[in-house]
Amino acid sequence: MLNFFKKGEAENKKINMIKGLVYGLGGALIILIIVLFIIFGGQIKDKISGKNTDTNTNANQEAAKDAPKLRITIVTSKNCEGKCFDINLFLNALRQNGIKEVGTETLNIEDSQGQTMVEKYKIEKVPTVLISGELDKNPQLVQAWTALGEIIDNVFVFRKLVPPYLEVDSGNLRGEFSLVYLTDLSCTKCYDVNLHKTALGNLGLTTLNSQTVDISSNEGKDLLKKYSISEVPTVLLNGDLSEYIGLQQIWSQVGKITDDGTYIFTKMDEMGSYMNLKTGQLVEVAPPAVTAPVTTQ
Repeated sequence: MLNFFKKGEAENKKINMIKGLVYGLGGALIILIIVLFIIFGGQIKDKISGKNTDTNTNANQEAAKDAPKLRITIVTSKNCEGKCFDINLFLNALRQNGIKEVGTETLNIEDSQGQTMVEKYKIEKVPTVLISGELDKNPQLVQAWTALGEIIDNVFVFRKLVPPYLEVDSGNLRGEFSLVYLTDLSCTKCYDVNLHKTALGNLGLTTLNSQTVDISSNEGKDLLKKYSISEVPTVLLNGDLSEYIGLQQIWSQVGKITDDGTYIFTKMDEMGSYMNLKTGQLVEVAPPAVTAPVTTQ
């Protein structure tokens, strides 16, 4: 089983995890990248970091000639535009690892062709991808098909979608949420609350429904009182968060969930200096050192 960070004591592992989310992977979606790391090992990491792996041009050219020929069909919805997970993140990962596209098309479930694909391949969520062709030619890709979906009538159907996505039957968009950056503008030495945007993005959480609220405002004061918040800056998330597997796996280590389902970040000392509102004192913390996540297999 793959571990994203060095093995060690629980506290060190937790800190390394947060460092990786805030500073590592350059915004890539960890949920999807985890699986792709398992399948392709260091190749994906090298692509993300910008490391040049083209050390043997002739070998690369030969590999390209032998790349499996695949036809790609994206199945999506008109209601997904600008709202759903970018399916190209998955496709680009495949392209980086040696495939030859012999055709690419996009179908909407609102159209007859798209509806045919939904019925034939039992598609319950979109956007997704159907891939046909030389599915068995590359052993690594064979592992990917198994890990990320299933094969029906010699066509791979991508099932491991990352939210937000659209439920075909209900038409509901799953994975929507709102985000509040709670700040103290008077604290000039507090850590940059926008670091949370990077960390959440690395877990696949992005939203257009976000706002910054200062604790001196009426809304800020209401939030402090309602949720008994005593340390700032922090973030509050509310919505359809159960769909985000990565968030569910780590949140108990970095925050709390209130009775009304609001997620509140509480581990400020792992982000940097912050204000203790009970004492009125700045708690000075050295910023986390920037270290890349380490993978083991």
